[in-house]
Amino acid sequence: MNKAYYAEKGLFVGITSVVCAFYFFAPTLFTLKSSLIEINGEISELNIYYTRVESYRGSNSIKSELQFTLNSSQSRYVLMKNIGQSGINERFENLENQLRQSGSASVWIKQSQKYEYKPTVFQIADKNRSIIYGFEESKSHSRFGFLISFALGIFGIGLWVRHKYFKNPDMRKSKRISFF
Repeated sequence: MNKAYYAEKGLFVGITSVVCAFYFFAPTLFTLKSSLIEINGEISELNIYYTRVESYRGSNSIKSELQFTLNSSQSRYVLMKNIGQSGINERFENLENQLRQSGSASVWIKQSQKYEYKPTVFQIADKNRSIIYGFEESKSHSRFGFLISFALGIFGIGLWVRHKYFKNPDMRKSKRISFF
């Protein structure tokens, strides 16, 4: 077993995982409420889509998407979740019913994503200003991914550092030349 080879692979995986944690998960996870803007409008289109997705290993799962648009913006607001083998996403079905009954909604997104086609949705309220999809619920999806990616990254980098800088003390003793 070539430990140097695996240590270098650990470094590559570690750096990649840390970069992914900060690129994909941190922007949502570390967003503050004060950096969000509210967009109000009548709901002009509202649908739930279920799509079968297949991983590279051949396993299947179902992705659910709640999509809607407001007449006051050109953006499409999307909530997405992988629901495994479940045939229905009850949370999204409840949100769809609440939005249909309301007829209008308020959506909170980042100021920097105001003109994007599919901005990240952080909070949704109905016409009575009751929050039906909360700020913490939106951030909870990123929390798990960030922690796993960051931990894997630290482990991979730590594996390389341990191999590179901390040698086994018994190995050092056996390499010494003794004259006595």
